[in-house]
Amino acid sequence: MTQPMKYERAIVIGGGITGMLAAKVLSSFYLEVLIIEKDELPDSPENRLGTPQAFHPHRMLPLGKQIVERLFPGYTKELLEMGGYNTWHQTSRFLTKDGELVLTDTEETAVTRRAMLEWVLMQRMLREERVQFLEKHEAIALLFEEETTKVSGLQVKDRRIKPGIINKISADLVIDTSGRMSKLPKWLKSAGRTLPQTDELIVSLGYSTRYYQIPPEAPNLEPMVIVGQPNKKIPTGLFERVDHDLVAVLLSAAGGSHYPTTDADQFDAETARLTNPSIAEAITHLIPYTKPKGFRVPACVRNHYEQMEDWPSGLLVMGDALCTLDPIHGQGMTKAALEAQTLERMLKQAQENELISFERHTLQQMQHANELGWWLCAIADMAWEGVELKGTPIPHLTFVQEFFNYYVQYAVQTKQTKYLEAYHRMHSFLIEPRNIINLEQLQDMIQADSTGEVGHWWQRWDQKNDELNQAFFYEAVPDFQLHQLLKSN
Repeated sequence: MTQPMKYERAIVIGGGITGMLAAKVLSSFYLEVLIIEKDELPDSPENRLGTPQAFHPHRMLPLGKQIVERLFPGYTKELLEMGGYNTWHQTSRFLTKDGELVLTDTEETAVTRRAMLEWVLMQRMLREERVQFLEKHEAIALLFEEETTKVSGLQVKDRRIKPGIINKISADLVIDTSGRMSKLPKWLKSAGRTLPQTDELIVSLGYSTRYYQIPPEAPNLEPMVIVGQPNKKIPTGLFERVDHDLVAVLLSAAGGSHYPTTDADQFDAETARLTNPSIAEAITHLIPYTKPKGFRVPACVRNHYEQMEDWPSGLLVMGDALCTLDPIHGQGMTKAALEAQTLERMLKQAQENELISFERHTLQQMQHANELGWWLCAIADMAWEGVELKGTPIPHLTFVQEFFNYYVQYAVQTKQTKYLEAYHRMHSFLIEPRNIINLEQLQDMIQADSTGEVGHWWQRWDQKNDELNQAFFYEAVPDFQLHQLLKSN
């Protein structure tokens, strides 16, 4: 029988966005929540040493924004008041080798720097009575209750005074949100645990960002994405408004054969080699504001802690410490928000049913929250030569990749924005991939294709009768059960 849970103190390792979302949820259940943060908290919205990727563009997808707004009412309005760029009713361009579609944003969203996104959350959390930041503190080791497998707290180093003071802090629940450099695998091995095999996407991703200032005389320049061509090793380009007077231009490529330049003299020229010249033309109206800065991601890792039958009670893990997604797809913060909502739902269930195996059930639900993002990242990234997936394979990977390619081509060539909007909603975890990859959609694509290319392609996969074809589609495209995942409390 599982012991009844106590709700006196919870510890969160890491004070980033995932950690603050977790702490906000915990503050409704625990009397005290401590956030262990190794960096010194900034006095203004600026990048921290612990967030080397913060220089690059960040954006909360619609689902993430909905969850964060529920946890922190007025969050978007506050970002806009601090200078964030409002995308409501703004148009953006989506450019591919097959043409262009213009989309209109139907929601009020603030696009700004990561430091600002984090700053507004941090100021809210500093005002929470039950939450306390322990800045310049480093998590050293887990503490275990004697003769049990229960985590009873955390050993931390206070780095405010050199060489550091070691302290022990007791807790009823410890959540690791420390990111890609999590020490949790090491701690679990030291405690005698055998770790399950991870899934690893060797992505060899590189991207480079440069900021430009918008002068008063510049024409109206719409945000845009120029989709890359992995088969030709042509990078993807992003042109995005960040605050009212800045534009971020980002170039990205996976596979490791080419990393976008960080040389200021070469960066503008490299934008001209994208699939479409629109970004290169747009920046001629702008003033360089920063030098280009690069960031590289060797691999994305998905841990399967939910498979551990001897997982310690009193311990959870969230965010990149659990599963890292390719940051270029912009899903990380939304995944973190979805995990926070999952944590909230599971804590509520634990209060209603004290016999629930809270930690393992919660890890299973956290993994459910990661499923679609991992699947989409693997499908997109493995189009680049040199990217390799180690671990659980993606069934019928080539079919799914090629179907998505023809689907986007169909949307662009027929100028039907509703199909591209559905594609973006899927990547935002709002609709199932089966809403896009299905027999009915395939027939529409075949009928609209005057060249016969799509029909000829389908002959490779056609199972010759509807029943077998339906079974093939279901095998290729999982049911991610988003209707269960998206239920709020």
